[in-house]
Amino acid sequence: MRTNPVTAIAMAPLLAAALPCATASGSVTLHVMGQESLPPKWLLRQGQPAGVCPDVLAAITRIEPRLRFHGLGDFRSVLVIEQGLRNGKVHVACALLATSTRHDIANAIEQPLYSSRQRLAAAAGDTAVVNNLDDLARLKPLVNTSRGAAYIEHLRERGIEVDDSTGANLTNLKKILAGHGRFFYMNELTLNWLIRENGLQDKVKLMPAILKEDPVYLWVSKKAPPQALPLLAAAIRKLHENGELARIYARWTGESGMRPEN
Repeated sequence: MRTNPVTAIAMAPLLAAALPCATASGSVTLHVMGQESLPPKWLLRQGQPAGVCPDVLAAITRIEPRLRFHGLGDFRSVLVIEQGLRNGKVHVACALLATSTRHDIANAIEQPLYSSRQRLAAAAGDTAVVNNLDDLARLKPLVNTSRGAAYIEHLRERGIEVDDSTGANLTNLKKILAGHGRFFYMNELTLNWLIRENGLQDKVKLMPAILKEDPVYLWVSKKAPPQALPLLAAAIRKLHENGELARIYARWTGESGMRPEN
């Protein structure tokens, strides 16, 4: 079937509008969303996005100027971010653990950004000894976690009762002080940040054991512009090789109040 030349000319602006990510200069604008309630991975400082992920994305654009990111100040839940990856409205998600759902809707850049170490927070007077997940399961506690977190099913598979009713992590932390849930299971970076920033050091303690450690990745929607994946993979590899990924994580580890050996 031949296309009418007049029709083709009339459709050209519509086709161009449907491809807003690529520009004449060859640059690619990728849509992201910040992840709410997860400092210092994402936070606002003086109204501007800051944290591990904004620093990583800024480092990517320095090393690969053809890539640009839009939407860093739009903070949403991880479930909304996953929906965006699924429908293509979000092209890139930063620093998420691997799950089967995420593999279905996006591609993980092979080089991890850093490792997430999960620990427990408890009321300061709690005398429980938890050295591993088996110990936790034997206690049969109610454990608070963030809604949509990748490790929820892993905990439930071990018979641990989980309250994931909210993604507001300061609320999850304060629940244990109110007697709703004995522990809060979370990555140690965010736990340290929330305890310190909210002056809870005398009320909440971080349990010493690392219960699980997993790599976190940059994820690229399967509906993102095709040039995005190889450009991002190359940039992340360079940032790993030159030590910039480690420097970014170390900076925010320090700001969270964690000791170097943590």
